[in-house]
This record gives sequence, structure tokens and C-alpha cells, in this order.
Amino acid sequence: MSIPTAPLMRQEIAALDPYVPGKKLEGGIKLSSNENPRGASPLALAAIERATGELNRYPDGGITALRDALASFWSVTPEMVVVGNGSDELFVMTAGAFLRPGDNVITGAHTFSQYGFASTLFGAEVRKSPMPEGHFDLSDVAARVDEKTRIVFLCSPNNPTATIIRRNEMRTLLDALPQSVVVVLDEAYGEFVDDSEYPNSISLVGDYPNLLRFRTFSKIYGLAALRVGYAIGQPELTKAVGRLRQPFNVGTIAQEAARAALDDHEFVATSIEENATGRTRLEAYLSARGVPFIASHANFVCADFSNFGGGAIAVREHLLTDRITVRPLTSFGLPDHLRISVGTAGEMERFYASMDLL
Repeated sequence: MSIPTAPLMRQEIAALDPYVPGKKLEGGIKLSSNENPRGASPLALAAIERATGELNRYPDGGITALRDALASFWSVTPEMVVVGNGSDELFVMTAGAFLRPGDNVITGAHTFSQYGFASTLFGAEVRKSPMPEGHFDLSDVAARVDEKTRIVFLCSPNNPTATIIRRNEMRTLLDALPQSVVVVLDEAYGEFVDDSEYPNSISLVGDYPNLLRFRTFSKIYGLAALRVGYAIGQPELTKAVGRLRQPFNVGTIAQEAARAALDDHEFVATSIEENATGRTRLEAYLSARGVPFIASHANFVCADFSNFGGGAIAVREHLLTDRITVRPLTSFGLPDHLRISVGTAGEMERFYASMDLL
């Protein structure tokens, strides 16, 4: 009896590296995944408790109440909102809606890997634009667009460099691109930005029918475990993306928690304030130790340890001995850098105490 031959995997799929999440140690301090260290919104936790009475029923397949709440929050129509099982699912849905084998997408050389992952799934070439000092060079991005370009993936604040794309830069790029190119603007960390030049991306969505703006409940709202992301765009775009949505892709508990969290303005405001304080302290500490870093607009800092403590990997290994995890950035093309999330005041004091031993 012969053994059946295993199915052949597409070459580009076989070459994909699985996403490696931030390391978590039992009883340790996790500064590796940019989560909200304050926990989840109290309103969301109360909603979760209420929603457990419906575990025997399928979720609302249309995600109606949450889409309505998001539409009201952002002053758009529900047809302009599509919700996913985290933004990761929406990136795949967007790629599936617009890419064919032989197309190309453009993104940054040092940005979130899931843009390339989603594009490769559908046979597209991923073109990476250089990112001087961690910033997107939008003139270079525009210059790389050709007749085969279907999507441009941008991240602002960028993961892992925490840099932003400013208003005039964004409009200049959108004006330069043909409307046949979908622009994905991932603002997962947008709530943390305090910069007058940060664009009102909802206004941009109204002006540019090829723009999809993404946000998530995983960061500021502290609901990373529930996986809820959403995109806002003009209805033609969101309808196309929504066609790829799996039935019941967002569970009842996640829908109800996200809807409640959206109303927890006090939790959001306190999280922003505490993050700003912690980020300022972290940047001051790095500066005092002579560690170069990129000025942050998010809840993490990207720092260059090439000339400190034996290098980035040595620093990471030292912190691990104290059960503190940070994110190495080799997979982002930044092998000399570490990404350090802003934790609670107590967590950061333990981080500084460990660093002081180097």
C-alpha cells in the first residue's frame, strides 16, 4: 500500500514565517506586546458578565449593535463600518478583496508584519519602502506605485517605531495615488497620540474613497484577549471587504464588551494620562543612560541598544533573568533595537532596577 503524497504548498506560503507574539512569563512583567497595563475597561467587564447568559446562542451575525455604536461614535453611517476578529482578520479580508496573484502592495521596511503576511496569502508581491529614522517616506511610497499596485499599507503610530504620519504628508500621498489603489491606514495606537499635526482620518475617509482607516479595542480599551478590530471607509470599500467576513466572526462577549468599552471615557482618559507619564519617564531614563530612541507617539518606545549592555539581545536576555520581557525587533529589520511597552508605575520601576545592573 502506497502512502499518499502530501499536497504541495505554494512556495511563497511555505516561506512565510509564523507571527511570534510578545513573550509572557508566568509571574513576570510583560513589556513586549503594547497592551494596556491597567487591565480592561470596568464597563466592558460588567458587560462581559451580563453576556455570559447567552453562551448557548450564536452571536449577532451582523454585529449590528456594535457597528451602530461605532458609527455614532465616529459620526459615520453603519454601512461605513466593518468589524473583524481583531484587525489581523481585517487585513486578510482586505487583501482577499483586492489582490490577485501578480499584483503588488507597498508598505514600510520596518512595520507590522501582518500586512505582508496577508498580502502573500493572495499571491501579491510585497514591496518595502525604506523608513529613515523609523518614519514612512511617503514620497518613496508613491514612487513605487505602478499599474500592478493594489494596496498601500501604512501604520500611524507605526509599530514598532511609534512614529506618526502627519496631516499634510497623508493628504499629499492620497492626492498622488490613483483611486484604484486602496490605502490602509492602521491607527491601532491612535488614541495615544497628542500631536496637532495628527490627521483627522475620519475626515480623510470622507474625502478619499480609496482610504480604509483601522482601529482596535486591543490597545487603549484593554480588550486584547477578545480580538475586536474595525475599519471605517466609504461603503463601496467596506462592502467589498465585508464580503469575506466569516459567519459569526466576532463572538457575543467580544461584541458586548467592545460596545460598553466605547462609552468608558474615564477609563480611556486615565489610560492616556498614565501612559503619557510613563512614556516620558521611560524616554528620560533611556536618555540618561545614553540609549538612543525614537520619540514615541504610542504606548511603547523603540530604542537602539547597539552600543549598550552588550547589544539588544544581551539586554533582552538580562531582563529575562529578572522575568521581564521586551520585544526584540530582528523580525522587523531592526536587530539592534528593542521595543519596550509602557507598563504600570510599579512594573517600570522593576524594569529600571534591572536595567541599572547593566
